[in-house]
Amino acid sequence: MKEIGVITNPTSGSGRGARLGAETLAALAARGYRLRDLSGGSWGASYEVAARLRRSLDALVVVGGDGMVHLGLQVCAEHSLPLGIVAAGSGNDVAIELGLPIHDIPAAVDRIDDGLRGDVTRIDVGRLTGVGVEHPNRPRYFLAVLSAGIDAAVAAYGQNLKYPRGPLKYKVATLRELPRFKPYGVTTTVDGMVASQTCTLVAVANSRVFGGGLIISPGSSVIDGKLELVLADAMSRRDILRVFPKLYDGSVADDERIRYVSCEEVTITQGEIGARMPAAFADGELVGAAPLRISVAPRALRVLGARPQ
Repeated sequence: MKEIGVITNPTSGSGRGARLGAETLAALAARGYRLRDLSGGSWGASYEVAARLRRSLDALVVVGGDGMVHLGLQVCAEHSLPLGIVAAGSGNDVAIELGLPIHDIPAAVDRIDDGLRGDVTRIDVGRLTGVGVEHPNRPRYFLAVLSAGIDAAVAAYGQNLKYPRGPLKYKVATLRELPRFKPYGVTTTVDGMVASQTCTLVAVANSRVFGGGLIISPGSSVIDGKLELVLADAMSRRDILRVFPKLYDGSVADDERIRYVSCEEVTITQGEIGARMPAAFADGELVGAAPLRISVAPRALRVLGARPQ
């Protein structure tokens, strides 16, 4: 009998997380799996328990949104333990990219069951190091997009908003953050080549979407062994508002002020000219302040039942 570790977020959604977690545990138990509930009192506590037990598990399943997937990623990346995802959060960017069911526990458990029978996909992840990287994990891994410009400032503001959710939440946070925006100074080293500039947005994409379904890097893929550095030149507040709607359909990639550089490794540091960059976010979670070194870890995560875009 296979043994599965399960992490839920019982405090999310005013009790909704507890209900979804209970439904998932019941659905998995009905398939005959032996379960271990690894949910701790905090994100860090759950990580510590799961990391300690990963060698004794056949799979780790996380229930919730991108934050819970990010937690599971820290446990499973560059290890043999596969990750199962029950996407049930307000933001499910990773599940979108991996072609997994969203807000459908029976279908998600079907995919996990398929995965435990051999339907496993290996995908790339971003690998993050630096003196400012947040605990509990170093290196820190991300699956979707790392943000370090106005996108990170917006994420920091949006983290404290309970409503609205999804892309609308990102829009509200952008409007609230814009009045204090000044172009950031950034120096990037991309596969050994150094460049400095002032910018509006700086991101490193492993997949296409962030911010609840916004398409920032249409050409990115979690199975191509590459990352994309996304740089937006310094813009006025008015221009930022004009660019924002282009994130809904991916036409942002056609804007001449935004550049995409395919790479395997990039270092982001504070530039000498321009405002100080905010601390970076990845998969919607705070991951740390510059200097940051980001590299691709090809095929470093095994995901149960995934169908990558």
